[in-house]
Amino acid sequence: MKNWYLGIALFLLAAHSAGAQETAPSLPSVPATAPTGSVTLWNGHDLSGWTAFFKGGAPAPADFWSANNGVLQLAGKPTGYIRTNQVFSNYHLHSEWRWPEAAKKGINNSGVFVDQRPPDVVWPYSVQVNLKVGAVGDLIAQGGLTFGTNPLTAPKLAPANEKPEGEWNGCDIFCRGSSIEVFVNGVRQNFVDKLPAHSGQIALQIEGYKVEFRNVWLQQL
Repeated sequence: MKNWYLGIALFLLAAHSAGAQETAPSLPSVPATAPTGSVTLWNGHDLSGWTAFFKGGAPAPADFWSANNGVLQLAGKPTGYIRTNQVFSNYHLHSEWRWPEAAKKGINNSGVFVDQRPPDVVWPYSVQVNLKVGAVGDLIAQGGLTFGTNPLTAPKLAPANEKPEGEWNGCDIFCRGSSIEVFVNGVRQNFVDKLPAHSGQIALQIEGYKVEFRNVWLQQL
């Protein structure tokens, strides 16, 4: 009888594992070419479709960004972000980022905002997917948005797995209705549900450190 129960338990565990594999998302490699039918957010050469906002409404300096071989280079100052003009919901967002150099002071820091709503402020109503070294995959509630039981921060689920300065990382964010699921370099790092925001703009954060992005696109789910 004991062996019979053990067999049933193993069978159910195997069935559960198989189901989990079937529902696991298909993640692109790095570098990732935008799939057919996807929306390319960064076109590789200018900020068409994006709006820059800086702390206090400061004007955008001419040198806060540059482009080189399809790479968006953000100088890191002044503090603010660039956001899409378009609103999105129910999507898989892929972006790749790297730190071109070690931080001269402090720790390299940036982020990706999803479900962002007006007005433009530092920091806006949104969920930040943290890209800060050592904390990549943490989710931060901003601008009055909360997560509920842990209102401001949802810590990453696995040990830090970002790559060293100079190497490219992949971040895949799945926004499905009221949930957000985050994968960093193929590892599931976060999941939150029952969010009050189901759609919004997407933004790339500028927070004092040089950072580069490429292959920023999304697929509707």
